[in-house]
Amino acid sequence: MRWGWMLGDVVALTLFVLVGLQSHGTLDEYGLQRNLPAFLLGWFLVALPLGVYRAQPPKWALPVAWVLSVTLGIALRNQFVGRGLFGTISPVFWIISLTGVALFTGLPRLIAYGLRKRTLAAR
Repeated sequence: MRWGWMLGDVVALTLFVLVGLQSHGTLDEYGLQRNLPAFLLGWFLVALPLGVYRAQPPKWALPVAWVLSVTLGIALRNQFVGRGLFGTISPVFWIISLTGVALFTGLPRLIAYGLRKRTLAAR
């Protein structure tokens, strides 16, 4: 289990939610309570079974986790705000969330991959 990446994803998803709330002027305790747990729960309910944190995760695990976890996170958020788990998901919100989560969770992985590759090449 790669605990560092798990912690990194918690930080990444927290930053994603904070940036989103700040951009909408809803950065307050209520905004955090309805958004952060939904996205964290959605992420880990999907990422863990897919093997995202294995020492050698399947190549498909992270992209599938992005799509499924964002969809589940938005559904959970809908439940938390009273729209019901299967309430309408705005396509724009879904696309922006997919992009944001991919950026916040993927960019650190790309940087780490580049650094690791560079280190191995220097040996």
